[in-house]
Amino acid sequence: MKIRLCEHNQGAEKLAKQLEEQFEGLNIKIKKCAKQCKVCKREPFAVADRQLIKASDSVQLLFFLKQLIEQNNYIAR
Repeated sequence: MKIRLCEHNQGAEKLAKQLEEQFEGLNIKIKKCAKQCKVCKREPFAVADRQLIKASDSVQLLFFLKQLIEQNNYIAR
């Protein structure tokens, strides 16, 4: 699974680290720009397999991403 985060989005580095620690086999990259500028200014987001995932805060975004990852049968460490 590809997960792209924008370096300008609040908490991107922390989120990437948490996901990498919990799941193996993910392709996580922090991009200089994820081309979602309007969303990036307002709320935490990620692009997972070309699907935009938005949340009200980074905790909720992590929860949404974990659900998506588990649905795709990635193994938790």
